[in-house]
Amino acid sequence: MAYPQRTKLSERLYETMRQLVDSGEWSEGTRIPTEMELAEQHGVSRPVVREALIRLRNDGIINSKRGSGSYVLNGSEAPAKGFRPIENIADLIHAFEFRLTIECDAAAVAALRRRDEDMDIIIAAHNAFEEGMSDEAFGDLDLDFHIAVARASQNSMYASTMSMLHKQIVFGMRLTGQFATAASQTRLEIVRHEHALIVDAIAAREPLQAYEAMFDHLTLSRRRLLGFDAVLDWKRSGPTVLINKMGGPES
Repeated sequence: MAYPQRTKLSERLYETMRQLVDSGEWSEGTRIPTEMELAEQHGVSRPVVREALIRLRNDGIINSKRGSGSYVLNGSEAPAKGFRPIENIADLIHAFEFRLTIECDAAAVAALRRRDEDMDIIIAAHNAFEEGMSDEAFGDLDLDFHIAVARASQNSMYASTMSMLHKQIVFGMRLTGQFATAASQTRLEIVRHEHALIVDAIAAREPLQAYEAMFDHLTLSRRRLLGFDAVLDWKRSGPTVLINKMGGPES
C-alpha cells in the first residue's frame, strides 16, 4: 500500500527536523523553510511535509503564523512525562473516562478561541486520513487531530495533557483497529464523519455543538473498542456555565 510508506517518510522527516531543533541548527525563533522548500530539500511530497509539520506543531516545537511561515518555539524543553501504561480493560475504560472530562471542554473552548491558523491545522489533520492506512498510521493521525483541537483552545494545559496521554490513546486506537468488527474502510469513514462534525462546530464557533460532537465521538469510539457501553456515573448537562464565564473568542 502507498500510504504506510508515506507515513514512514513523514516520520523520518519529523525526526530529521526534530534533530535540527534539538541540535540548535534551527534555534528558537528561526523561520523554517516553506513546505515547498522542505519537499525539494528532502525529496518528498508536500503532503509528507505537511504531516511532519503537523506533528511538530502538536508537540509545541513550531508555531505557524498566517502569511508569515512557521517558526521554532523552543527546542530545549524536554517532553512531558506521561501517565502509566494501560495494562487491562479497566485502564482503557478509565482512560476514556478521563478523556471525556478533558477533550469535550477543550473542544468547546476551541470553538470560542480558535484562530484562522488553528482551523488550518485542524483541517489539515482531518484531511490527513486516507484510504489504505495501517492501524498504526490511523492511531497516530487520529491523535494528531485531537491534539490540534486541544491546541486551538489556546490553553496549553489541554494540549500538554493530550501529549502526555499519547501512548494510552494510541494504544486504545490500535486496539480498536484490531478488534473492530466493521471493515477497516467502514471504520475510517465513520471516524471521518465524527471528526467532520467536530471540525464544523469549531469552524462555526459553536461551543455547545463542539462539546457534544466530541462527547459523541469519544463515547462511540469507546463502544467500538469495548463492544459495549461503559456508562459514566454522571454526565454534566452541558458546558453552558463554562461558556458564559469564558465569553467570546479572543482576538
